[in-house]
Amino acid sequence: MAPSPNAKVELEDQILGKVATLFEETLSHQPPSNIIELWKEHVEIRRILDEVTEIQAKLGDTNERLSNSERNAETIKKFLDWSDNMGIARNNVTIGSTKTNGLSLQATGKIPEGHIVARVPRHAMITLDLARKSSILKKAFEQDRIVGGMDNVGLALFLAAQWIQNEKSKWHPYLSCLPNTFPTPLFYTEEQLLQLKPSPIFEEGLTFYRTIARQFCYFLMAVSKNRMYESAQKRKDTRNTMDVPMFYNAPFTVSNFTPRLYFWSVAVVTTRVNMVPSEHLVGKDNKPVIIPSLIPFLDMANHENVETENPVEDLVCYSPSEECAVITSHCDLEAGKEVTIFYGCRSKGEHLLHNGFVPLNHGKQDVMNIKIGIPRTDKTLDAKKALIEKFVANVYCTGNIFHMDIYNYREHPFPLDLLMFASIFVSKEASEADIVKPEVRKQGLEFFKTRFALLKKSYENAIDKSKLKEVGIDGDAARLKAAEVEILEIALKYCENLEKQQN
Repeated sequence: MAPSPNAKVELEDQILGKVATLFEETLSHQPPSNIIELWKEHVEIRRILDEVTEIQAKLGDTNERLSNSERNAETIKKFLDWSDNMGIARNNVTIGSTKTNGLSLQATGKIPEGHIVARVPRHAMITLDLARKSSILKKAFEQDRIVGGMDNVGLALFLAAQWIQNEKSKWHPYLSCLPNTFPTPLFYTEEQLLQLKPSPIFEEGLTFYRTIARQFCYFLMAVSKNRMYESAQKRKDTRNTMDVPMFYNAPFTVSNFTPRLYFWSVAVVTTRVNMVPSEHLVGKDNKPVIIPSLIPFLDMANHENVETENPVEDLVCYSPSEECAVITSHCDLEAGKEVTIFYGCRSKGEHLLHNGFVPLNHGKQDVMNIKIGIPRTDKTLDAKKALIEKFVANVYCTGNIFHMDIYNYREHPFPLDLLMFASIFVSKEASEADIVKPEVRKQGLEFFKTRFALLKKSYENAIDKSKLKEVGIDGDAARLKAAEVEILEIALKYCENLEKQQN
């Protein structure tokens, strides 16, 4: 039974009160630099969003619809019929289910290597161009710096708007074939997130969740202005100077724009996005700007697990002359085999955050980000920061915290200028003359060696080796941490070899 109008307003006010408080007291501030405090904050953010979700469930069915959506034979058939009507050309390929990866592209007959298996015309895609010029979000793109300046955010909002319109949306059959949840940290339980410790991806996952929660609160407060504007219009107050809200033409309401819907939309974009040239935007070189796009049918292709040290050819590409995206086969395929693509040379951590899995095989593209802080109480902090800025290109600084990458390259796991960073870190004088002294360079190398050894030790008893070959979150966490331990071992061995050369 739907609540009365007065009860509805009261419930919406409860939602907005919680969201506004969360935004103003927590999310509008910088995240805690301490991982323990960041976790405490995450638990609180999650608790409040759960309370918001519970109230919204009394007002609308957004989350119920999302939870009950099924990717079954009927939705697949409707999507394939829609694809045919949209002019998506399929050559000996269809959509089928797999035991572990949900849906996939599957060969229906022999497909030779290099064969174009599908063409998707631009009008079947959900592109940033389309979102920008749509009547429902045009004002938001024009007025709001977040919507207008963050491409994936604008695309996610457009996707959410299409989902809310249900069967009225041109892309309803496509949206019905998308997963209703994703195995990315955005959808992890608290227990699953804790499995990622002590990986740096644990902190990155919390930070990304916080960012999306902040965007949700910001957008929901913007949606609430629709009601204020309509009330002012009804009063016909000539003194009312309120501008038309940016989401006034969008289908969003305080009831239907839920955390689950926004998180889902963001996850769809981050896990399935492809880049295509814009129809309208041109860069300084007079060439089309590359924009994010969702490409129905093509994005049903799963990742190809390959062991490689070299970049793999991009099997999804855009043909400007034909105004379509195409996908080609990377090898000869028999009927029933999967048509796969390579998702890119990402680290295992990037695959987990953005694609929702850690590949079984990966090659030598892995990277690990480490943080090293200089205490704020260090009187030489400013001098050291100036030296680091002058001599060390391969770090970036946030306050007194310095971020750097180390790689899965046995011959050269980190840039040599990081040795200069180490010398600056241990230097007592923080001067150009001091940091080049042999004894200071030696102390810096010893510092790195000790740091890598301590980081490696933190992984003891944190990896369940029996899960390394499993598909799913348990296996992803195990593979991620095992890969990071390997990187640390390589970096430690590299330092030891450099130490021997100095002696």
